[in-house]
Amino acid sequence: MSELNARQRRAIPFIVSSPTIIEGVNKAGVTPKTFYKWLKQPDFKAELDRQRNEAAKVALDTLTQSLNKAVENLVGLIDNKDDRLKRLACKDVIEYILKHKEIEDLENRIAAIEQRLSL
Repeated sequence: MSELNARQRRAIPFIVSSPTIIEGVNKAGVTPKTFYKWLKQPDFKAELDRQRNEAAKVALDTLTQSLNKAVENLVGLIDNKDDRLKRLACKDVIEYILKHKEIEDLENRIAAIEQRLSL
């Protein structure tokens, strides 16, 4: 980050935390033209990507912490008295299990192909 100027360092958190680039650059007091010029600079782009990845990791960690609670609530809906809600919850659970199984099967097939290719 040593190649970034103070204005670039101040702008990145605004850009990363805003829902759109235009909103982020406006909050940072930077024109979109300046932002796109900065994007051509490897150090700026690398730091922007690093901070975006860090923000995504924090968000994913937050979601992961709520995963058990979400699953318990979804499974709990299976016993709901509302038949429509019960059906939707059952459908979701089945779809999630099938999707997981599909991904697991694909991973196993890819691993087998990679193993054959490495021989």
